[in-house]
Amino acid sequence: MNRKTEQQIKTWAWKIRKSDRKAFDEFFRWGYPMLVRFAAGYTGQKSSACDIVQDAFVILWQKRSEIDPNRSLKAYLYRIVRNLCLNHLRDSSGTVVDSELVQGEAFSSDELSIESPGNSNGSLDQKFREWIYALPDRQQEAFELSRFDGLEHDEIADVMEISPKTVNNHIVAALRQLRTFYDEYQKNINNDL
Repeated sequence: MNRKTEQQIKTWAWKIRKSDRKAFDEFFRWGYPMLVRFAAGYTGQKSSACDIVQDAFVILWQKRSEIDPNRSLKAYLYRIVRNLCLNHLRDSSGTVVDSELVQGEAFSSDELSIESPGNSNGSLDQKFREWIYALPDRQQEAFELSRFDGLEHDEIADVMEISPKTVNNHIVAALRQLRTFYDEYQKNINNDL
């Protein structure tokens, strides 16, 4: 996340704390799409994810006087969404995951645009999606929060309720595993040529 965005989020935090509805609306419009994608990773259903994110923003507004502008507002909201998702999953045990959402809508094609000689980009994008979903849950969550949602390690630590060092370990392990998957994929393509 760039410095300008960090400063803007901090400004929104101060203003929202002071009940500034315009700042809240701007923060909502900025954060809603990425939070829905994050929630959909838990619920497997876009409609549930949208409801959960809306609930999270309601909670944020209700607790606005408790916002600490010196702490990450983004991480605070991600933690609210994560907890609501876990509550939703607990309350609706037996929910079937919509595989079309997991494979399609959870990531847009430009988020995983990777070019490799001799491969169609769509095919490799699909492989990376599959490999990411093959990661252990905690590695996948840390990786996605870092690479797709732009959270810093300390923000991810807040969301996942673990230490920043553990976040780093999860991301390093995820990258190592993704590299192994990619190397194997390249080896298989070269053998086929």
